[in-house]
Order: sequence, then C-alpha cells, then structure tokens
Amino acid sequence: MQPLLESINIALQALWANKLRSALTILCVVISIMSIIAVVSILGGMDVYVKEKVLEQGSNVFTIQRVNEWEILTDFDKFLQSFKNPHLTLEDMEAIRAEVPDADFVDAALERRARVSAGRRYVEDVEIRGRTSDYPGIGDFPVAQGRHFSEVDMHQRRMVCVLGWEVAQSLFPEVDPLGQIVKLGGKHYTVIGVIEKKPSVLGNNPNVFAFIPITSYLKHFGTFRWTTIAIPVRTADMQSFQTAQEHVRTVMRIRHKLRPNQEDDFYITTSETLVNLWETISRALFGSLIGIVSITLVVGGIIIMNVMLVAVNERTREIGTRKAVGAKRSDIAGQFIVEAITLTVIGGIIGIALGFFAAFLVAAFSPLPYQIAPWSIVIALFITFMVGLFFGVYPASRAARLNPVDALRSE
Repeated sequence: MQPLLESINIALQALWANKLRSALTILCVVISIMSIIAVVSILGGMDVYVKEKVLEQGSNVFTIQRVNEWEILTDFDKFLQSFKNPHLTLEDMEAIRAEVPDADFVDAALERRARVSAGRRYVEDVEIRGRTSDYPGIGDFPVAQGRHFSEVDMHQRRMVCVLGWEVAQSLFPEVDPLGQIVKLGGKHYTVIGVIEKKPSVLGNNPNVFAFIPITSYLKHFGTFRWTTIAIPVRTADMQSFQTAQEHVRTVMRIRHKLRPNQEDDFYITTSETLVNLWETISRALFGSLIGIVSITLVVGGIIIMNVMLVAVNERTREIGTRKAVGAKRSDIAGQFIVEAITLTVIGGIIGIALGFFAAFLVAAFSPLPYQIAPWSIVIALFITFMVGLFFGVYPASRAARLNPVDALRSE
C-alpha cells in the first residue's frame, strides 16, 4: 500500500509541475465523463417526469389516430404508409360516443400554428387547438377566468376561443381578456375563457395555445394530408379501459368496412405505449451518447499516451538514475501507469462534478426532478481508470525498457 501511495504522490507532483499540459490533456476525459453523468441524470429526471405526466393525464385515456406520428422514430416506412389510411371524422367520434358505453368522455382534436393578434399586439406561433366540448374531461385544463365552450358553441360553429395564459397576458396585459376580440388565423374570435398557467417543460412554454370549437376549426382551416382528427377517449376506470378499446376497435372497423383478414387502418395509442416508446427513445439516445463518448475517450486516451511518451523523453535521465540505484523495470512501468491513471481519474472526478452541476441547472430551470444515479459515478470512475491503464501501458513499457547507461548519458 505504501509504494502505491508514494507512486500517486510522485504522479501528482509530476502533474503539478506541468499544470497547463496536464489540464489540456485531461480536457477530453472531463468532457466525456461530464456528458455521461449529465445525460444519465437528465434522462433519469425526464424518465420520472414523463411517466408521472402520462399517468397524471390519465392512464385511462387512449387515442384513436389515422397516423401514429411516433412511428417516424421506429418504422419510417410504416409511418409513410399510414398516410394512405382514411381520415378520421366527427362522425367517427359521434359513433364512438353513441356505441361505446364505457367511454366517459370522447373528444376530437386538430392542431395547427398561427399568429393571434388583438389590435397592435400579437403572439406568433400559437398552437390553435380545435376541440369538442368534452376536452376539459380529457386533459387538465382548469379555467382561471371565464368558461370552456359548450356543446351549443360547437354545434353552432360559434367564433369563440379559450386562450392559454401566456397568450392572454401578452394580448391583454392591462384589461380583462373576457369578451375581447382576437384575430386568430385571419378570423375574428371572442375570448370566453383563459386557462390557468402551467409550468414550463424543458424551456418550452406550455401556455401558448388557444382552444376553439373543432367545427369552427374545420370550417376555417380544414384538414390536410399531414393533419387529421385524433379522437381521445377517457374511461371511468381501468376496469373498463381494455373493454372500451375493443369496443372502439369494433366500431371503427365496421365504419371503415374492413374485412376480418384486413389490418386496422387506424391506431390506438395508450399511456402505456407512450411510456414504452419513451423508454425506447431514451435507450436509443443513451446508446448514441455512448458511441460519441467512446470516440471522445479514445481521442483523449491517445492524447494522454502521447503526453506520457513526451514525459518519458523529458525524464529519461531521471529514469536512468532510478535504475542505477536499483529500481526494477516493474517499478518504472508502475510509476508511469500510476501517473496516467491519476491523470484520467482526476479528469473523471472533475467531469462527474461538472456533470451533476449541469443536471442540477437543468432541474433548477425546468420541472424535471434532479436525479443522481450512484451507478453512473462507479461506471465513470471505472471508465477513467481503464482509459488511464490502457493508454498508459505503452509509454510505461517504453520507460521500463530504457537502458540505464544510455538514459544517464541523455541531455
């Protein structure tokens, strides 16, 4: 134990004697380990947050869609093929309402982005959401002022809207927004409600939207190849959840005149499928990170090896002196390996600290919980140890093989 501590002490002295070179040498290691720790922590926080939000919005909610946009990440050809599916309609929604007794709330949803203005004030890139009067029962949209639109508003295609908090504050900072007229996508709508403010998610403001009756939406905007109605359904409880899905599938297949041997020409997505998809995406992200970090670590290791070779040349006379007084080859090799490992481990410790700090900053400015994965610290230290060991072996063997007579003669 004592020789090891002595070797570490000598290594630290050698590194301190060349502070700038040592700092530049470990930079790649610091960046690599910081990336691993930060991404693992952030992905851990996102994992907790996504699962909580999905469950919060309702594990007993599923959605019928013409196109499953998530397939763009998993099966791009199937994603493109799904655009041949027929558009979903309000008649489909009404049929589900009428024929699926387990469905407590059945909504229809369309979205696009447009400018919303009032007088000289305007907000760009507002998410215009066409919905039915059932939308408050599907999601978490309590009103801060006014009311949601009604079934009558929807059937009569009334030009009314419910604004997100940020839109209302931007357009009407000093007056009551209720009853005011806004220009939305080139049409005039009367404000009847304002939704309560929601916390930001990953720097994204979730309060920049406006709800309008879906009938008004269809009248003014219509549907396009890339946009189609989605039909969210909420059941009373999880006991009726699976039954409701089967009823909906039967209703939709009958309406679309599908034969028993034909596949569904629509998709049913649930909270569970979204959570599973997120886990697939997070694994893919982590796998990509590992690939990038591996390249960075190899580059860092090569830099460390070159720096250690330079150190061997600079300390040739010192090596000769130590051999002359009885140092073995293993002593010389061990010293340089310890120096390489010390260099990478110091870089790893700095990277761990910076990685957790980066994750803390993300958590501080977003609703993501701050997650520390103890295993990531162990893995990071092990990786840095192995990088130092692997890339320190060649310079160490070069130093150990030096002839003491030739080494003492070097200038």
